Amino acid sequence: MTRIPLSEALADEARAERLSTLRGPDSPEGRELAAVLGANVARHRGARGLDLDALGARAGIDVGLLREIEAGRTVPSLRAIWHLATALGVPFGALLEHTSFSTTPNPDFRVQRAPRGRVIASASNQFRSRVLFLEGDARAPEVYELTLEPGCVERAAAHAPETFEHLVVVQGTLLVRAGEEEARLEPGDALFFRADVPHGYTNPGAEPAVAHLVMTYAMARTTPG
Repeated sequence: MTRIPLSEALADEARAERLSTLRGPDSPEGRELAAVLGANVARHRGARGLDLDALGARAGIDVGLLREIEAGRTVPSLRAIWHLATALGVPFGALLEHTSFSTTPNPDFRVQRAPRGRVIASASNQFRSRVLFLEGDARAPEVYELTLEPGCVERAAAHAPETFEHLVVVQGTLLVRAGEEEARLEPGDALFFRADVPHGYTNPGAEPAVAHLVMTYAMARTTPG
C-alpha cells in the first residue's frame, strides 16, 4: 500500500476545502446571480484582453471552475466573487450589475426595505453580506450589512491596491484584523482600515454580530468629480 506524505494529504484537503468555498448555494436567486455574474465576468475579462488561464491564475480559481462560472452553470460564493473582482481590478458591485436588484423606478430616491437586498453568504452560511446599494450605479457608495454568527471566522485576501473599508458595528462584538493590526469593536464603534492587505473578521461572542461596511476604491477617489 502506497503511503501519501502528510504534506500532500494536507495540500489535497486544502484544495478540496478551497474548491467548496468557491461554490455558493443552489437556489433560484443563486442561479440568477450565477447567470448575470458569469456574463459580467466574461465582459470585464474580454475588455482587459485576458484569457481564461490568465484570469484563473490571477484569481486563484481553477480554469474549469472559472469556465462554469462564466457560463452561469456554477453559483459562485462570496469569496469567489471577491477573488474575481480583485483579479479584474473592478469594484465588487461591478460584477453584480444588471441583476433584478440593480433596477428601481426612481434611482434618485430609493427606499430599500429591511427584508430586501441581495444576500451573499459563505459556504457555511456563518458569514452573510447583504447589499444595501444600487448595484451598477456609479454614484452610489458600496454599502453592505455584514452578519457573522457566533464563532464565525471570515478571512479575506488582500483586495486591489488602495482599497479601504469603513466598518461600524451595530450589534454584538467583532474582532477585525488587517495586516498586523487588530481591533475589538463593540456596538457604535467604527474602524477605517486598508483592505489591500490580508484581513479578517471574527465574532467571539454568543450572539450574531452585525456591522455596516462601506467600501472605497482608488478609482473612486481619483475620478474627476
